[in-house]
Amino acid sequence: MNAVRLVARREFTERVRERSFMISTGITLAIVVLVVVLPSVLGLGGPTEYTVNPSSPRDLAIAEAATQIDESFNAQVTIGDSNPDVELNNGVIVSEKPADDDLVDLLQVANQQVDARAAPPLRVESTEPEDPDEDAKAAMAFFAILILYGQLLTYGYWVAMGVVEEKSSRVIEVLLATIRPVHLLAGKVIGLGLLGLGQLLAISVFGVAVAAATGALEVDGALIGAVALSLFWFVLGYAFYAAAYAAAGAMVPRQEEIQSSTTPLTMMILVSLFAGFAVNQNPDGTLGHITAFIPPMAPITMPSRIILGEAPAWEIAASIAVMLLATALLVPLAARIYSAVVLRTGSAVKLREALRLARQA
Repeated sequence: MNAVRLVARREFTERVRERSFMISTGITLAIVVLVVVLPSVLGLGGPTEYTVNPSSPRDLAIAEAATQIDESFNAQVTIGDSNPDVELNNGVIVSEKPADDDLVDLLQVANQQVDARAAPPLRVESTEPEDPDEDAKAAMAFFAILILYGQLLTYGYWVAMGVVEEKSSRVIEVLLATIRPVHLLAGKVIGLGLLGLGQLLAISVFGVAVAAATGALEVDGALIGAVALSLFWFVLGYAFYAAAYAAAGAMVPRQEEIQSSTTPLTMMILVSLFAGFAVNQNPDGTLGHITAFIPPMAPITMPSRIILGEAPAWEIAASIAVMLLATALLVPLAARIYSAVVLRTGSAVKLREALRLARQA
């Protein structure tokens, strides 16, 4: 444990002193301010394209009138029954969630045009209660996807780069004369992981503080719990990816070859990013439920669903269990690959050969 602690401390202190780390942290904090504050300041988040589903001839007349005047409201109204934003039901605007104010105003004006003499105002009903923090939560969920993608990619790559640097400079031979390979790997992963978690914690606390100070978001126990779970998901994702990146780094002898060695992992994180964007648009959709049980994707797709309140407790628990199981299987394998090939020089080691050497180790 002393050896692991020393290696972890070295990795932590060396990276935290780098100028690039401080600059990237400052830029990220600035982005947090923009993401949290701009939606409420500029009134962003409302759609400009609407679908209206009328249920009676008069409702159809109102919808058609809305299509004639929608340009005046900087909107585009379509009549149809496929995923409508609202339904017109005998003079009542019905929607699953509270209807957009611009759309309600547009339909009220259209209603007056259909019968300007004695048309009563359209009533507005919704089947779900209004969440005043919906736009701010959506912005935070979107930012959570971006920041988790960046953290997993950056710190995973740092693990691989650190392994290759020690290997190409032959420092690894000196280190392994006094410390076991698995302890060196554990210290490297833990040190960089603590740095990444600390940076993410600082960003999260700053973002919540800005949201509370500006009134852009109501900070309550549910939000704090969601942020804490997001941090926990970073730990799970980092443990999974860092072990794989360390093995990928150990398989190549020079820094010039690290890109090719880590490309499959980088592509996996990139695909998870695109999946995260898709899930963020429909957090209760099929893709969100499926990716919750795919270990490489869950650390990026699950936190946004948690922030938006669309992930049931049983699914969160089951997803965490699957993630822990996958990591428990991957980490020992990656450690064996690292131990078996980290001292090999010359040409890069193919994955098949690395697996063979790991079985023999």
